[in-house]
Amino acid sequence: MVMQDSRRSSAIGTVRGPGGPGGPAGPETPVRRTGGLVSTVLRATAVVLVLNFDQFPRMVGRGFLIAAVVLAAPLLLHEFLRPASRARTVIFWTLVVFGVLALPGVLHPPETDYGRQKFLLLMTLTVFATAAVAVLRGRRDVEMFAAVFVLSGVVLAIATLNGDPQDGRADGFGSNPIWLARAIGGALVALTWLYLSKRVAAWWAAGLAVLLGLGLLATGSRGPLLATVVALFVLVLAGFRLKIRRGRREWVGLGLMGGLVLAVIALPSLLPPRVYALLVDPSEEMFGTARAEMREVSVPMIAENPGGVGYGNWGDYSGMLVHNYPHNLWLELPAEAGWLVGGAFILATVVVAAGLWRATRRDPVAGFVLAVLAFNVVAVSTSGDVNAGRPLFAAMALGVLVLAGATLPAGVRARAGRARPVDRPGVAG
Repeated sequence: MVMQDSRRSSAIGTVRGPGGPGGPAGPETPVRRTGGLVSTVLRATAVVLVLNFDQFPRMVGRGFLIAAVVLAAPLLLHEFLRPASRARTVIFWTLVVFGVLALPGVLHPPETDYGRQKFLLLMTLTVFATAAVAVLRGRRDVEMFAAVFVLSGVVLAIATLNGDPQDGRADGFGSNPIWLARAIGGALVALTWLYLSKRVAAWWAAGLAVLLGLGLLATGSRGPLLATVVALFVLVLAGFRLKIRRGRREWVGLGLMGGLVLAVIALPSLLPPRVYALLVDPSEEMFGTARAEMREVSVPMIAENPGGVGYGNWGDYSGMLVHNYPHNLWLELPAEAGWLVGGAFILATVVVAAGLWRATRRDPVAGFVLAVLAFNVVAVSTSGDVNAGRPLFAAMALGVLVLAGATLPAGVRARAGRARPVDRPGVAG
């Protein structure tokens, strides 16, 4: 993948040649700082590994997780201690959110093996994956994170296309097709943002988008497909809101998505069977599947148990012993953790999303993070328990980083700094 940079890099400075005081300066010599690229790649790789390690073969995935911990732990400590770092803001709100989520499990410890494992993973792996976002320092790190995520998605898409599908669903390296589709769909969103930001050449973007799209369809997972479509529209709309840049790439992206929608409507038989069935008769997915039954039993459960039924107890209360959770995070948290905890998390998600929407007018990264958040909000509505929502928590942490001003362009940040009132010392008379 070819990364382009249409703006002058902040890592490039100039050194003027000899000249007398007050006289004309000599010729400028460009100076490039070294070591910054390696640091950026390591930070981005650590975050991607902790999010996608479980999509790879078991032994490889464990190696990726160990590597992520080894990379992220010292980087987190360094960022936490660095004076100008915004990592402390991300870590603080991470601890607040997971402190609230921990309350039901502390006050009423889980009673089942699944519940205990669920609570343990929530307070360890999911917390670490969320806090790891704090190692990203600014826009350059976020761009590299998007590029590494695309690379991970391309590898998974190739494995998916080379796999042997069962019942119309390919599983790549043996991963859950739904979680695999989330990783590939997220990579497609990241690739689109890199293209709109003029960081990837058009031909590279087109080729990789086709590969990722085919891999996503091969999984047969409809929830992540819907999440990808929603995220792409959010991404393009955010691009139109940006004050400092409106390019034709947004119009090209919007036109391509519109053409894709028309092609799908006109030729639905070209799609995989599961996706075709969703388009032909969406009522079957909404009312005639196990997920519809899960929704029907979850709503009364939430109404009758304001304090929640406890982590891991949804299956016992629902009577659906085949399923341990409702495959919808927005039902799972209110049902198991209670109204207050579930409502607080939903409110936090809305607040971050609203802040990112406002920030899209001045920060290009805000649109990308908002699209990633929208993707995961839809994705966790269709499958997985709270720990499978690890990317959602990471997206919220990334949103906090953006709202803290870490990714603002240098010019915007400078204007914001000048706009703040400055306390000036008095002058003796």
